[in-house]
Amino acid sequence: MRTTRPGPERAPTPGEVLRDWQRGACDWLQNAAKSAERLQQSALQESAKAVQHLQRHHYHRHARVSRQAAFASLSGSLPVPHQSRGSANKLHFFGKGMNCIIGDLADSSISSDLHKGQAAAGKPVGEEQERILVSEIEVKGVDGPLKDAAEKVLTMKPNFSYTLQEVEDEVAHVFELGWFAKCQPNAEDTRDGVKLTIEVEANNQLKAVTAEGANVLPARVIEDAFQNQYDKTLNYTNFKGAIQKLDKWYADRGIFGQVTHVEMDNEVAKVKVAEMLVGRMNLQYQDKKTGDIKDEGATRPEVIMRQLCTRSGQVYSMQQARRDIDAVYSMGLFDDVKFLPQPSEDSSLENPTVDLTLQVKERKNGGLSAGCGISAQGHAEGAMPGFIGSCSYSQRNLFGLNQKLTAALEAGQSDSTFRISHTDPWVRGDPHRTSRTISLQSAKTSGNLIHAKAQDEGSGPPTQTTGPEGNVKVARLMGAVEYGRPLAQGWNGTLGINFQRANCLDDHNQPMTKDCYDAPLTFSRGPYDTMMLALLRCVYTGRNDSQVLMSMEQALPVHHSWLNFNRLRLRAERSIPLAFSQQLQAYVCAKGGMILGDLPPYEAFPIGGTSSVRGYSEGGVGSGRSYVAGTAELHFPLVAPLGGTLLFDYGSDLDSGASVLGDPAGVRGKPGSGWGYGAGIRIDSPVGPLRLEYAWNKEGRSRVHLGIGAHG
Repeated sequence: MRTTRPGPERAPTPGEVLRDWQRGACDWLQNAAKSAERLQQSALQESAKAVQHLQRHHYHRHARVSRQAAFASLSGSLPVPHQSRGSANKLHFFGKGMNCIIGDLADSSISSDLHKGQAAAGKPVGEEQERILVSEIEVKGVDGPLKDAAEKVLTMKPNFSYTLQEVEDEVAHVFELGWFAKCQPNAEDTRDGVKLTIEVEANNQLKAVTAEGANVLPARVIEDAFQNQYDKTLNYTNFKGAIQKLDKWYADRGIFGQVTHVEMDNEVAKVKVAEMLVGRMNLQYQDKKTGDIKDEGATRPEVIMRQLCTRSGQVYSMQQARRDIDAVYSMGLFDDVKFLPQPSEDSSLENPTVDLTLQVKERKNGGLSAGCGISAQGHAEGAMPGFIGSCSYSQRNLFGLNQKLTAALEAGQSDSTFRISHTDPWVRGDPHRTSRTISLQSAKTSGNLIHAKAQDEGSGPPTQTTGPEGNVKVARLMGAVEYGRPLAQGWNGTLGINFQRANCLDDHNQPMTKDCYDAPLTFSRGPYDTMMLALLRCVYTGRNDSQVLMSMEQALPVHHSWLNFNRLRLRAERSIPLAFSQQLQAYVCAKGGMILGDLPPYEAFPIGGTSSVRGYSEGGVGSGRSYVAGTAELHFPLVAPLGGTLLFDYGSDLDSGASVLGDPAGVRGKPGSGWGYGAGIRIDSPVGPLRLEYAWNKEGRSRVHLGIGAHG
């Protein structure tokens, strides 16, 4: 029995997913801040005593700044308690909460603390302070570049008077360089004034960095971030920049992960990373009419969930979640698909986890449909298209398995097709995502591209008569089985077998064996040809609408009367945005093919027309055993939704027309090669892109072409 329950009022945003985890983190930070405040008060009291002592004896002793405080300043958190020199030094810096802001902590700076210390010593901040004559300034504890760097940031000059606050600021400038674990000012009273000595202790060298909890963070990224710091004195600022690079790697990929703290063990930095893991994966169906949530739907849960690459126990990635939503939506069964993330019950600051619920809204997935349209291969192969009518019955979710069953009938002025097909997009959950299509088809298509009576290119379509002077139709009865699967990123492959029986008919659907020039229409010279074709096809789809298609068909001579030939085809196309203008785009396409072995005339490659060389009629350039063709177009916007096109086409049969049985192109006086150029407009219509083009061929004749699709 199906049960329903009210759905959530709204889906939580990614920032709300970690709300509970954030609250726990904020509570921890508040407690840490209180502890740090108590430590700060104690440090201020000692600082106040030092100020009073310096006022009495012109001697100022600055409180030691430990390595822990330096790392705390680096991370943006409050200072941690001072540890002994012999123990391992630890840095705990808590980031912005797995790419979500938890809270901002004020940096604890030396100058601000000592400024408060002065007020604690009885000197109001706004009151003018006593100036002390500084006779000499010296940096001790380091030599070479580190000493030069410290001296470079000093602004105080000997034999000038300065206040205690200015001395404190000077010490802060040295410490903020990031090179020193200790920065301690000492004052010595001399005959000429106070000698100020800043004793510093350099950080240890950084020998290695290890990462804990980095399941998806590549070791190469860690090495690249810290490679310029190895075997050098540790600099807190540079170290912080390297940590930010690791956090940026997560953010750029939509992965919920971040560095949480670092432990320094002698000369080795141990980086601790927290990555959010996926907990439970759930599925909900949303009623299309009422919006209620259901546990069951027309589509089986396993059919939906197998589309997801996100799995329990994996690191949660927003980019992968979007790809999963696109994969489910591409099934064609749903009006809406979305993820609802919720923090898991056992989620914590150190080990965050999230539960994901996939919610789908199903659509109607079957029924009868009817319509009409236009065919680019028009009546008698003229420039204007012919109209076609269609009706079909389809079921896109057969048995709840996303299998598709279609029966369709199309009829036009010259063509007709009846096709029944069954497609299983994922055969039995195959790990390679193999699909299968089984089809039966009966089709009648015009053969006038090759066998039409010779005509003048400017005289229009051939005369419509019956018998040997009329049109030729090629009737095919076919049955096919094809298997397809992804091969690699952007690559798909298809392997199939196709049985076909073909014969030629006149306008009254009577069998024909010869055309109007007494040339044979079938290779067997009988009423029909029989062939069994093995198909191998590879398609690559890349960026900028680029595509490469390669196919090979081998006719298998199972019976001595069956055809035996091999057909190769290659097509490559790409759209190229022009660098000097965002409004202009170039399109180039190259294609070719060849046939070896038995070649019926109706299987030759026709050249010329709307989808080949514009400026010629359909098949007006020639028909051959081999061919090449190319197209170049320049697209530019006009007024939405209209766009303009400049075009140039070329095609050739490579002098192979005479090798076709009966030489249909030579008998009809076709040139065998030609080019055309012209211009046109495109419109984005509800039925798809439509093209109206006007082109001239190399003989100077012109034609109007109406086509379907964005390109010729």
